[in-house]
Amino acid sequence: MLKNLLLSTFLSLRAHKLRVFLTMVGIIIGITAVVTVSAIGEGMKQSSLKVMESTDANVIRLIYKVDQSDDSIGFQDEEPFAFDKLDLKLLRGLDGVDTISADYGFGFGAKEMVTSTLNYFDTSGSGQIVATSKTNTPVGFGNSFTTEQLESNSIIITYDTMQSTLGIRKPKDIIGRAIDVDGIKFLVVGVKSKIDDGAMIMDDSAFFDEVPKKAFNDLAKNKPINAIKLKTTDHSDRQAIIDQANTLLKEQHPNLVGTFEEDRSNEQARQQIESMLQAVVTGLLFITAISLLVGGIGVMNIMYVSVSERKREIGIRRAIGAKPITILLQFLLEAAFITLIGGVIGIFFGWGLATLISTFADGITAIVSPSMAILSASISAGIGLIFGVIPAINAAKLDPIKAIYQ
Repeated sequence: MLKNLLLSTFLSLRAHKLRVFLTMVGIIIGITAVVTVSAIGEGMKQSSLKVMESTDANVIRLIYKVDQSDDSIGFQDEEPFAFDKLDLKLLRGLDGVDTISADYGFGFGAKEMVTSTLNYFDTSGSGQIVATSKTNTPVGFGNSFTTEQLESNSIIITYDTMQSTLGIRKPKDIIGRAIDVDGIKFLVVGVKSKIDDGAMIMDDSAFFDEVPKKAFNDLAKNKPINAIKLKTTDHSDRQAIIDQANTLLKEQHPNLVGTFEEDRSNEQARQQIESMLQAVVTGLLFITAISLLVGGIGVMNIMYVSVSERKREIGIRRAIGAKPITILLQFLLEAAFITLIGGVIGIFFGWGLATLISTFADGITAIVSPSMAILSASISAGIGLIFGVIPAINAAKLDPIKAIYQ
């Protein structure tokens, strides 16, 4: 029975190729839109999350956290806690720790960053400065660091620092000039490209001024150490290292009532951004799914036309013994086949369009997962079943005698 139904469905669709294709167009457009939005959205999500991730998964950012359950904390008049060089020296002997470094920043990732005051004649302002040991820093104007400049007081500033902080309008007016950074003279060798409003930034280094590591150490030596970064060896026990560090630091600072623990703010922010991006993508998918509704209505319309044109065929088949369920299944199969084939075509079109878009969107790679492709194909077939069920029921309910003579 199934074999005959499939053969009959195939022959019926082949007999009306143009009409079948035109019916598919709505489904093809709908699935193409859904797959494109999904692929670009997933690519944007993955690219954005990479910005939030640390450059080394084995890095523990250790911070001091006040014990909020102790009511006496509110009455203490203390300066905010900052680590010192002795703390770094104390933790160097921990088992499972490869390297250790001071963290002067408050943000995410593994960048070494300090907040400094930049001055150029009578103009001054604060800037976020990170350390680098590379000679390939992307710049829009001037040059990146040379090997010799990595050993000197050189700086690459952002376009925003140039205009907003230093009051310079054009890069040529500052490149090759010296600026004052926390009382130390730095030679400006390059200016980063301007960040346009609404631009998708996949590398957060575009927001920071950069200086060589050696010069950074001179800027940081008088800055408070807000955290300690422990780079662990492979297969080391992360929690055991944190517990050992907490014990040693509490012995070093017996008057503190808080604890030393891993900073998980990066992970929390990552989860928030992931949820936000997922909500945006989901909203866009619902909007693009409207085109699938339009395609489904087109399928229903064409199936009604097909039932009207084939009343005589239906009546003859019923007269020679075909059951109503057989007629119902055949029309459902025809509707499902039309939308399934249209869905498969739409998946390939969507993948191609998303790939094309990603070539023009720097840092975004279109991602079409197998699960998304299967889900899209299933949705397209389901549309055929849902919107084809009423015409199929009408076909199955036709009176065979009346159908033959109509």
